[in-house]
Amino acid sequence: GNEILRRKDELSLDARELGNLAAAFSYYHMIPCSKDVLELIYEKYQLKARGDGVSLEDVADVFASMPVGKRLDAIPSGFVEEMMQLAIEKACEARMVDVREIL
Repeated sequence: GNEILRRKDELSLDARELGNLAAAFSYYHMIPCSKDVLELIYEKYQLKARGDGVSLEDVADVFASMPVGKRLDAIPSGFVEEMMQLAIEKACEARMVDVREIL
């Protein structure tokens, strides 16, 4: 986590990598840098989510981190609403079997 924060300006992750990173922080015990890392992930994901290359699985991974993000007060204003809209869009684009499997 600290290494991610130290290199945040040069951090260039795609939507899948950000989703995986968010999911990792949703399953492990909170560490001192968790809040800062999640804030960084959410900030970068908001920028990526407006472009192409975002899948329903990526959205689900970010959603999985949100309970921890909420406890840490790391979720930016409007992010939940954006993610809900994105999840609806991506679910509509996916095959129903994939939606059931991912969600």
